[in-house]
Amino acid sequence: MTKPWYWRSLLLKNRTGSDIFAALFRHTSNSSPKIATLLESPYPTPPDHPQLARYSICAGAPRIVDGVVQMWAPQLGQVLPFLEQLLQTRGHGDAGTRGHGEVVTKLSASPSGYLLQRGYANGSSDSTETTKTAASSPCLSLSPSSPPPHLPFTGGWLGWLGYDIAWEIEQLPQNKSDTLSFPVAFWYEPECFAILDHWEQVLWLASSYPAGLDELEKRVEGLKEGKVDTGTLSPRLPFFASSPAPHFLTSQEEYETAVNRAKKYLQAGDIFQANLSLRFETQTTACGWEIYRALQQINPSPFASYWQTPWGEVISCSPERLVQLQRGSDELFCVSTRPIAGTRSRGGTPKSDQQLAQDLLSNAKERAEHIMLVDLERNDLGRVCKWGTVAVDELLTIERYSHVMHLVSNIKGSLRSDCNAVDLIRAMFPGGTITGCPKVRCMEIIEELEPMRRNLFYGSCGYLDWRGHLDLNILIRTLLLAPSTEGDKGKTRTTRNFPVFTHLDTPHSPTASTTYSQLNTVWGQVGAGIVADSDPEREWYESLHKAQAQLKALTMVMSQTFIRPES
Repeated sequence: MTKPWYWRSLLLKNRTGSDIFAALFRHTSNSSPKIATLLESPYPTPPDHPQLARYSICAGAPRIVDGVVQMWAPQLGQVLPFLEQLLQTRGHGDAGTRGHGEVVTKLSASPSGYLLQRGYANGSSDSTETTKTAASSPCLSLSPSSPPPHLPFTGGWLGWLGYDIAWEIEQLPQNKSDTLSFPVAFWYEPECFAILDHWEQVLWLASSYPAGLDELEKRVEGLKEGKVDTGTLSPRLPFFASSPAPHFLTSQEEYETAVNRAKKYLQAGDIFQANLSLRFETQTTACGWEIYRALQQINPSPFASYWQTPWGEVISCSPERLVQLQRGSDELFCVSTRPIAGTRSRGGTPKSDQQLAQDLLSNAKERAEHIMLVDLERNDLGRVCKWGTVAVDELLTIERYSHVMHLVSNIKGSLRSDCNAVDLIRAMFPGGTITGCPKVRCMEIIEELEPMRRNLFYGSCGYLDWRGHLDLNILIRTLLLAPSTEGDKGKTRTTRNFPVFTHLDTPHSPTASTTYSQLNTVWGQVGAGIVADSDPEREWYESLHKAQAQLKALTMVMSQTFIRPES
């Protein structure tokens, strides 16, 4: 790393990732592009799968090193080599060093706290400075091994990989394009960040300069004093049963035609299953943070994320992990992937919900499709894991979310010593559950049948830690938001005294105190897995059902925002 990190621990006091992010890093001004990130697990921790929701991570603006902002948006064809270069040039010495010295961290007691030194195993070192830590402030004590090795992220890079990274990994046809402004990849190194340990109820603050810790702690104290607007929706806010009517860029007829064409490939034996998706767009005066907070109320998910970027906002309530890489207690790097395949709607009562779960578990088609995708992921892991270490430690588990339940499995392995996080991405990306099986042939068919490239949708976001740790989700249940332009297809013109979604009853009329906002365009993408006996109409409606939580979130926030009147 180019600079040492300074750490401080505080009591978390049951605060959520959204609370801490709003206090520390969220930008509320529209005056200039801002960068901030939240990778959030739900709290309280879900009782069925608590291991998925232990940590949340939030971070602010990029570091500036020698006058250079540490953020990058590499072009397609350069993304994975760029990530490889990050690992090789930033003193990373675990998996993926490819010959570079190992980074070591030392802490020793000092009168004012702890002395943190970061250096290299070959004897060189970075600057050594002293900062107030938990030892000299009313916080939790800092152990000599701090920051604790169990923390998932102790400095490194946050970012995303769009679906189109697949073209760096495989030789695929290039028939389609996409008009969205979001880059195919975006990564940055934050100046400050925070880790929430929901199990231990500890908040870890990290800054690249000592005074930053005092500023972060001061902002956290603002939560207790009620000085921070976390964006929580009013409990009096009406919750409409209806949702905004989006504009689907693929019609039902076009989608069903694509399903039938995919079935011909299935019948010919080209593929066993394919995922076909469709994009929708709508408009809102709400900001992305309001939509994200509404989604978290409706559908808390273990791999949710929110991004403020120069290109717009990314709002995700993803339930699915693509891949995780962490050092285990035996010093080996442990890999896991958690595919989701098989969906049912939630029941209206506990009894009906349980009946639907049993129907999903006992459905021969759903089980066969799920196990096929588990085998695909086992094979992908086997490309970079030690022989004999790949194993399924959870099979056909039910996970419940607000509107749907899923069949989920977990596959693990031990990374080979000659492989690193970037090799793992090459082996696993994109996820088999959003392409189909076999993966490469399905991606060729997706390029043929879908009307546009997927952009960020069905890609991944997460972190790459300087130790070589990696955690990426799959960007499903995701919305992209950017300011509307005159060229936006289906643009809704501003209308005096009415919300964007005019078919909804408004709970109140604008007054002199009403806040008017700019019009934003929101995009989402949903899809379904197609097999030989798929019914095209049913697959269309299953896709629409997967958008329900996002559209309800838009309805919730739109009930309290209005379009600016025409002058």
